[in-house]
Amino acid sequence: MGSVLIIDTEYETVDEAVQKVFNHFNPPEEDVLIKPNLLGGFPPEQHVTTHPSLVRALVSYCEKKNITITVGDNPAGRGNLVKRANRAGLYEASQGHFQDISEGKDIIADSEFFSKLVISRKVLQSSYIINVPKFKTHLQTIITGALKNMFGVLPGEEKSMIHASARSLESFSRALVDIYSVRPPDLTVMDAIVGMEGNGPSSGKLRHIGKILASDNAVELDAVMAYMMGLNPSEVPMLRYAHEKQLGEIRVEKIEIEGEMQRIPGFKVPSKALVRFITPLTSRYYDFLAVKPRLAREKCVRCWECVEKCPVSALRRNEYPHITKECVSCFCCVEVCENHAMEVSSRARDLFNRSLLKI
Repeated sequence: MGSVLIIDTEYETVDEAVQKVFNHFNPPEEDVLIKPNLLGGFPPEQHVTTHPSLVRALVSYCEKKNITITVGDNPAGRGNLVKRANRAGLYEASQGHFQDISEGKDIIADSEFFSKLVISRKVLQSSYIINVPKFKTHLQTIITGALKNMFGVLPGEEKSMIHASARSLESFSRALVDIYSVRPPDLTVMDAIVGMEGNGPSSGKLRHIGKILASDNAVELDAVMAYMMGLNPSEVPMLRYAHEKQLGEIRVEKIEIEGEMQRIPGFKVPSKALVRFITPLTSRYYDFLAVKPRLAREKCVRCWECVEKCPVSALRRNEYPHITKECVSCFCCVEVCENHAMEVSSRARDLFNRSLLKI
């Protein structure tokens, strides 16, 4: 359905890589929405969000073509959007084109989890979307890349409804695919120069990869990313569901690939066994494993972002955020905490570390 381009590059030479991307794929002509991964106000050196160098290079290319540009994302929570974008280096990288795109529009949706969705109006109006994710693992969904980055087409608070109604790995993966299918991006340019392995998407270990991945099919790009991580793409539920819905090929031998696709030696990903445990299954082992977030008080600044973000209201305001028994282990609080005060519980973390798959 599409093709995947793999380019060796570093942040210092990313402008040249972006030029190669647009030499290979059809560039935007009139207006473009550039949608980075703005998970939160994490500084660029933490590599949680899309690196500003890549966003700046994409903006510069589009400016030279006199294209109307919008840069925006819908991160979770209620914090100041510009403040978070500024801290991540993305506000400056947008060169005056950063916008709040949270104004939504109701649409009818074909999904077992929702009959309608609120999608960012700017997403629906844009004639061309460039999806700019990071190359990362994810404790809940195994990987987070091109497909999951489009979860950001939902305004921040709308994501809570999805987390609350689709709580398991399988159901949440199906919901992500349903959302992605509403408006797939025209082009995905993935920041794989420095990726994240292990306990992603915000608390994992950084891994230098030195590549940009680009494709006109986000599902196929994610399949290549999963393969490079050492996974069989068909074992990643959201990729399997996307393939079943004919949204893209996930068998890498059938994908048109230009550039060198190699597995990354020793890349650590969450084991499928642990991921299944951390989703809210009715397993008799669930309470024993105690796979829930825990608060590291010494890191907590009591911003209460975790309390506001929790999709099932399982966090309470006490002296510090208090995690109640209503927790469904979606780990949204871990994702959104910019101070890394929310962690995977000690017992779960020990199990996780023992369960890491080494390629």
